[in-house]
Amino acid sequence: MEIKKTAEEDSGQKKKSDSREDYIRASLALSMIPSVGAGRIRKLFEHFSDPMAVFSKKWEEIAEVPSIGVGVARSIHHFRKWNEVDRVLMMTAKHRMKLITPADRCYPFRLRHIYDPPAILWIKGDPNSLKNEFIAVVGTRRPSATGRELTITLTRAITEAVHAGIVSGLAHGIDTLAHKVTLEQCRCTVAVLGCGLDRVYPAGNRRLAHDILNSGGALISEYPPGTKPDAHHFPVRNRVVSGMSLGVVVMETGINGGSMITVGQALEQGREVFAVPHDIRNERGEGCNIIIQRGWGKLICNAEDVAAELPAAIRAACYEAHSVDGLEASRKRGRAQNNKRVLNPLQQKIVTLLEVKILHIDALSRQIGSATHNLLPVLLQLELEGVIEQRPGKKFALRE
Repeated sequence: MEIKKTAEEDSGQKKKSDSREDYIRASLALSMIPSVGAGRIRKLFEHFSDPMAVFSKKWEEIAEVPSIGVGVARSIHHFRKWNEVDRVLMMTAKHRMKLITPADRCYPFRLRHIYDPPAILWIKGDPNSLKNEFIAVVGTRRPSATGRELTITLTRAITEAVHAGIVSGLAHGIDTLAHKVTLEQCRCTVAVLGCGLDRVYPAGNRRLAHDILNSGGALISEYPPGTKPDAHHFPVRNRVVSGMSLGVVVMETGINGGSMITVGQALEQGREVFAVPHDIRNERGEGCNIIIQRGWGKLICNAEDVAAELPAAIRAACYEAHSVDGLEASRKRGRAQNNKRVLNPLQQKIVTLLEVKILHIDALSRQIGSATHNLLPVLLQLELEGVIEQRPGKKFALRE
């Protein structure tokens, strides 16, 4: 009996491994096709349960997937660059990078729930560092003396007030200062790059990138090794910076700064936005004043202004997230408490259905009789509490 059980377990592990490999290969292949971004990859995987099955379908079937279209469907059907897929995988291994997908527990939790989460991320460093809570700190590449001083002071105070890690983009200026201060505080920092992780950009921050890795942090990117830092990659990168954070702090930015794009993305993702006010004569801080004036974000004068906007439960999680072990312990306690407490009627319906089998968000919506946009906040809360987990393709299961 024991031998049979072990064989079954080995078989299950192999199936799980094969499934993950298929997901990665399919994601890589689709990302090489023009006009197929993270959003379309997600829709394809939701429509076809087996990721690799996408390439065996007729183009007419692929075109039936919402937002795909005839041209893209034909490109997918005629894809033959599997040697290039294998080359990227070899480059990934050569540079000691890891690939993670939304199915992996180390995939940034909050990023998984944005509208268009990356189907695949390259990572250098400790994957467990991505389990921390984060505050994003962004701003101009050419800060004023005041902007530099405020960034150093406020970043230090924020890491002390909420015990969250700091995520930013490794750019010159505000990003660099935020990463360095976080390292000085011995806290976790993660840099999101708009290029391949083998091409640290800007080159002047290679030492900083090295220090981030040595500190137990990480570098991440949704671009494969060898990808150059083209300008159009950075707005795409910024949605990851805001998406994996609790909120975005804008230290200093002009009206047309890239940080203003990050603010727009943060608002779309339902993230908190905070802005430091500046002298009206300081053009480099004009964007911050616009954010405050138009009600896009909260004016902040100190770290407590940031902490005050975080929900009590999240704040408590932040204090324990000072270490990955602390965060995991908190989640385990949360799961134990959930076993004892009474779920509300809607939560109970979801749990009852998932006790039977894994369900797609649309199937849950139909069976419960509630729109998906109404279910998503409830599912997020259950996932935060460790009751359920999200699988690839917007499928949900009870957490083991």
